[in-house]
Amino acid sequence: MPLVSVDLVVNQTFDYIIIGGGTAGLTLASRLSENPAWSILVLEAGNSHLGDHPLITRPGQYGMQITNPEYDWAFKTVPQKYCNNMDYLWSRGKGLGGTSAMNFSLWTLPPKEDIDNWEKLGNLGWNHKNYQKYSTRPVTYTPLDPRINPSVSAEALNVWSDAKTRGEGPLHITHPRRILDADIKMDQASFTLLNMGLNRSRAPYGGDTEGTYMVLNTVHPTLNSRTFAVTAVQECALQRSNLFVLTGAEVSKILSSNYSKSDNDLEATGVEFSYNNSPDLYQAHVRREVILSAGPDVLSNIGVEVKVPLDGVGENVQEHQFFGCSFELRDDYSEDTYDLLRDNTEREKHIKLYAGGQGIYTTGIVNVAVMPLKKITPDATVVYAAEEARIRQDIQQNKYPPGLAEQYKLQLEYDSTNALDCEIVSMSGASPGPSGLSTSQLSGAILTEFYLETDPPRPGKKYYTINAFANHNFSRGTIHSTSNDPRDCLAIDPHYFERDIDLQICIREFKYIREIAKMSPLKDIISDDPATMELNPGPEVETDEQIANWLKQSFSTGWHTVGSLSMLPKDKNGVVDPKLKVYGTKNIRVVDLSIIPLQFAAHTQATAYIIAEMAADIIKGVFVP
Repeated sequence: MPLVSVDLVVNQTFDYIIIGGGTAGLTLASRLSENPAWSILVLEAGNSHLGDHPLITRPGQYGMQITNPEYDWAFKTVPQKYCNNMDYLWSRGKGLGGTSAMNFSLWTLPPKEDIDNWEKLGNLGWNHKNYQKYSTRPVTYTPLDPRINPSVSAEALNVWSDAKTRGEGPLHITHPRRILDADIKMDQASFTLLNMGLNRSRAPYGGDTEGTYMVLNTVHPTLNSRTFAVTAVQECALQRSNLFVLTGAEVSKILSSNYSKSDNDLEATGVEFSYNNSPDLYQAHVRREVILSAGPDVLSNIGVEVKVPLDGVGENVQEHQFFGCSFELRDDYSEDTYDLLRDNTEREKHIKLYAGGQGIYTTGIVNVAVMPLKKITPDATVVYAAEEARIRQDIQQNKYPPGLAEQYKLQLEYDSTNALDCEIVSMSGASPGPSGLSTSQLSGAILTEFYLETDPPRPGKKYYTINAFANHNFSRGTIHSTSNDPRDCLAIDPHYFERDIDLQICIREFKYIREIAKMSPLKDIISDDPATMELNPGPEVETDEQIANWLKQSFSTGWHTVGSLSMLPKDKNGVVDPKLKVYGTKNIRVVDLSIIPLQFAAHTQATAYIIAEMAADIIKGVFVP
């Protein structure tokens, strides 16, 4: 990684300045630096974390970085009106690579219809055909050698959709080297999820994603280590002399030339930033463009929105919610789960095994299933009809900001047929109810954010966790700055469960999780003691009201936030146009997940890379929306 000192940046001029060295920012920087005539500066507020840092590179450590201020911005939401005024942790990666350095490594793509909806909202060229073309650009897919996991069927591992290419990008994806027994029982052909009536996904990486499949991970096929935006840049751009990366640099303002509202043409001339928390401010100048790839930060926080009035800045925020239930396994179940890592001796043993490419740290999350609501509950049409009636009434009363009614129309048209509103992700090990923070780091490995101290796993017991995600929420939130100082906290208000349909879908997903646990062959390894088999919330939670109350205190953000700088027509509360240029500016773009106008049924990591790839070609003039 071409890291530089602040002295090489201050008062220097670069062709492109990218604010944010996260997933999209580093990917974009790498692609732009392919042109040796352009100089690229990346300013990242976090630290570099370079080298073989085990908290980042070793797989199977889900949650170990959460709330650690070295790796996690650890934002908090404002108290949520429809969730008993609770606030929620809103983790985001801090440092080079952003959240790609701390996420759960899943590589998933959306269904075709979800991406085509972006174009229907007024974004010519942003359709699934183009999205799919760019989906193989950032990655190289390596099939797992079937001899490594002979108990896993070739059918289950056959997920790649493009017979012509396995990709040619610097980011490696594959299945984890080791797939645990309980995960196989959950997913394998003719096993639990298929017995629940789901089909195997026809093309999980080709736009036809409905069903169950073994998901690919961002893991190197031979090194067994996490691959993320940093390793990708190191693989292809390490020696480029035109790429400059400065960490510890927090941008406070985009500098601009004289601006007149009459010509509606603000031009960025550079940026102002602080370095390593010093009160001193520095400047760097730009010839061509300033590009914002800074996650949940908003333009008003760095001096643009004040000059260019854009009502959509920080609006239209959409997020996935998720929650999970853990089930205790039978005492005679002898296979490994992540639970063994709660024991310090076992953890040290497996760290040593990992050095030789063995042990629990070579595993990963592999079970994903996406499905429409009608697959999990008989009253799906009733749920959607109730929301449609509310929306029609709200439209008559003119309650919505510009553009939202069009979004809801698309959601309802799709939801009433086959929208993949529900997702199941499962794993071998305990994950007692999200929300409450435990400082005891109970697992040492999995989801340590989520251990409720009142609901810990029993010593010596093993568990299997089934999580559910709500993919297409109707609630819309906001993210706004609270002052002109970028170091002050953002006011993050996702408006969780403001629309009742979001809660109703989660209630039905919860009930579906319980039904999965009753289906063989997974059922055959779960304890038959009704008092302990369900670790959380437990059998006493039965009615819809009880389930709703538990969900409100137990769910988590899915870390998949989109929409705060939406790519929409300006009169529909848009902030950027289809070329990702901020309305009212000559040379400011946004390249990250915040440009997505409508949420989709997939985890967002892959899409962050794909947006950066598309943006690079837009800037180069190769892709013209």
